[in-house]
Amino acid sequence: MQTASIFNGIYVVQKKISSGSFGVVLLGHDKEKNVDVAIKIEKEENEDVRSLEREVQVLERLQGTDGIPKLLWHGQQDEYNVIILQLLGKDLSYYMKTKKKFSFKTTIQLGIQIVHVLERIHNKGVVHRDLKPENILFGIEDESSKIYVVDFGISKIFRDAQGNILPFRDNASFIGTTRYASIAAHKGYELSRKDDIESLIYVLLYFMKGQLPWQNMQNVSDEERTVKVGEMKMNIDPRELCKDVPIEFAKILEYLKQLQYNSEPNYCFVYHQFEKAAENQGIQLDNIYDWDQQQQMKISQNNENFDNFQRSTTQQQLQPPQSTEMKKSVEKQGSNLIRQLSNNQFLIPPSQLKRQDSQQPSVVSGSVMLSTYNSIRPKYQPSQIAFDIKVCGDDSCPQDIAQNMKQTAETGNQNGRQNSCAETVGWKDSVFEENFEEIPLSKKYSMLKQKGVAIQKKRKTSQSPNQQRKKN
Repeated sequence: MQTASIFNGIYVVQKKISSGSFGVVLLGHDKEKNVDVAIKIEKEENEDVRSLEREVQVLERLQGTDGIPKLLWHGQQDEYNVIILQLLGKDLSYYMKTKKKFSFKTTIQLGIQIVHVLERIHNKGVVHRDLKPENILFGIEDESSKIYVVDFGISKIFRDAQGNILPFRDNASFIGTTRYASIAAHKGYELSRKDDIESLIYVLLYFMKGQLPWQNMQNVSDEERTVKVGEMKMNIDPRELCKDVPIEFAKILEYLKQLQYNSEPNYCFVYHQFEKAAENQGIQLDNIYDWDQQQQMKISQNNENFDNFQRSTTQQQLQPPQSTEMKKSVEKQGSNLIRQLSNNQFLIPPSQLKRQDSQQPSVVSGSVMLSTYNSIRPKYQPSQIAFDIKVCGDDSCPQDIAQNMKQTAETGNQNGRQNSCAETVGWKDSVFEENFEEIPLSKKYSMLKQKGVAIQKKRKTSQSPNQQRKKN
């Protein structure tokens, strides 16, 4: 079936949505209003039936009715009958394929909405005559929970121009879908308002049970199947048919069997039975369906997984590193040190530590030792720190001070080899005041004594000949 890519110069074809015995439905786009639309095209073999012309007549009568799609344009193009309709969402057969059956809650809520739409259609003087899951759709966006009834190709206007009901007739050909058609359709009777509601009950039973007793007949032709299904519907007791579902569905079927062709159904009774079924089952009618709950569960599960991920990430950040991780880190640092040593990247420590000032430390006497601290914060040449402390071994150095300095030097050299960043061993600046050089020598002695420094008197040495001459 070759079709044009644009209709009426406005509606651009995008892709195929579905197809059926009547023709095909395409997804289109309105260039002027910038909205998507549904394009319905009649098949060539159905041109004699002209079902699309009948649907246009019914849709024009039903325009402005809540639950009926808007008719945007209709006409002929490339010898095809075309109608442009409001784009809707998925039909109920789609959800049945994924869910296999619906809960009582979902079924009852659907039943209430569909009965309201059927009542509005009937009040416009139209009977649908082919109610089935494929012809019941949800809206889109803000109307995703709103029910629409579509496909009026075999619908009929049952009132004349004066508003009178058309006369009853029998011996009519079967019309509708075998699985959901009313008993009157199987008998060849003219269909009326009660038959739409009877078809709805069969549809709702199919939703709750997953299948109907007259499904899956084997080795029968279409005509034989229609006859056998009609016989089963006429012979089965409504309460047997509605076994394992709320009893109110059986009561509705029993009520419909009492109605005649011209009878106006008591829609309030049907509503009340649905509401009573919900009350007896403890169901809250909130327009939330089975597939809505599944989507909410997925969203909540995704949110919960995200929250758990955030918490676990935060805990990992707050927890101290494991011992194995610390061990690996230490091993890595050690391997890096070994690699640097092997590459001779460390400087060899100098043999002597030089001071920038000219004074050299000495422990010969207390006055000489005190002069060591006249430079409060000595600066050293940039190099790896080493120790070179000269210790007097002669008689001019007190033995206890010399011994202490030897031990200090040896300890310093060992520490220097173990830690290349160690500080030079020596007196701390905090022992003295900032203006140490201005302090009299006697006060310096007392300060050293207060700090626990033992200062011994300088030994008397034999005077040199020159000194003796000066003395004499």
